[in-house]
Amino acid sequence: MPLSAAQPGLEAQILAAFKKAQNMKDAESATMSLAKDLALAIHTYALQAQVNPGQVVTTPPGVAIAGAGGGVPGPVAGATVAPGIGAVTTPGTVS
Repeated sequence: MPLSAAQPGLEAQILAAFKKAQNMKDAESATMSLAKDLALAIHTYALQAQVNPGQVVTTPPGVAIAGAGGGVPGPVAGATVAPGIGAVTTPGTVS
């Protein structure tokens, strides 16, 4: 589903998290509960995203390339010199 369609559910979960925390007597427990509930709401929302075939992703020239190669993080090794273009070929979801 598009994330715009999942937004009402996110809002409802956030509202419920705040109401739950407001009803708790202990401030520390309320804070911990709120953090966990908000994290779950955001995680659930993000997982609603779908990737649809036909979407094109383009990386413009001049984007810094970091790493020493082979996926090893490191200092900037250079920059892209031409557009990089890719397309989604199979539908899926964010995981």
